[in-house]
Amino acid sequence: MSRIEEALRRADRVSGAYDVAAHQDAFVTAWPGDVDAPPSPLPRDLPAVEHTTPAPRIALAERRPVRHFSSKWRELLAMPDGSPAMVEQFRRLAAALHSAQSANGIRRLMVTSASAADGKTLTAVNLALVLSESYRRRVFLVDADLRRPSLGSFIDLADAQGLSEGLRDDSRKLAVVEVSPTLTLLPAGQPDLDPIVGLSSPRLRNVLEEGARRFDWVLVDAPPVGAVADASLLAEHVDGILLVVRVGQTQHDDVQRAIDTLGRDKILGVVLNGVDRMPEPYGYPYGGEPAKASRWA
Repeated sequence: MSRIEEALRRADRVSGAYDVAAHQDAFVTAWPGDVDAPPSPLPRDLPAVEHTTPAPRIALAERRPVRHFSSKWRELLAMPDGSPAMVEQFRRLAAALHSAQSANGIRRLMVTSASAADGKTLTAVNLALVLSESYRRRVFLVDADLRRPSLGSFIDLADAQGLSEGLRDDSRKLAVVEVSPTLTLLPAGQPDLDPIVGLSSPRLRNVLEEGARRFDWVLVDAPPVGAVADASLLAEHVDGILLVVRVGQTQHDDVQRAIDTLGRDKILGVVLNGVDRMPEPYGYPYGGEPAKASRWA
């Protein structure tokens, strides 16, 4: 039984009715203010990704640290003052991904969901925090949900420019935010109701390829797999995909369509959110519902 089939089987069992309901010249800082630059990121000890055709250089310009996340999100984030059980679950997920990277050289990972409100953005943020803090890897977190960007809300960057503007203008430097010495965020920028041209452009491929050369992990927060083609276009530029599913909410048919759209071979695993009861003795609160849990499958 595949990982995906096992995850869906567990979801059916738990819910009882599953189908119910960086180069220093090419990016500019998206964060205003005069603050001291943090120490240089830790030296990487992973081999560089080989490319048959070198991508044009996309410089990382001066970046500045963000001192804190928005207070309204902190209780849901895998941070030192957060839930130890939640942090541990994301460490388990990060450990599985670390093993996959060591075995297969995976660097570019897309996080998406079968439908909206399944928890894919919080999953991407928490995974980035754990990889960068617990594993001390250099992480490049990209908000590629250009129609309804949300990563910027975690650090109050709702008005910042970012990927959307960079894809529309090849000469524009991409605005990034250094959250910590090991975590860098590329905001989505202003919402784009028709991002297909940008998401299918060589510029996007070059951004993600350079990110893979300069960081240990590139995590892409992608739109849900649904009525639009955005996630399938992004999937062409990543090495693997995490599919986030919310038990009792995500419809089984939507999950199957997402698998068919993305390709079973590229999906590394499924993250289950909203689990009421778990066969194993671990779990963590998620989405403000203490009785619920999320897990990696």
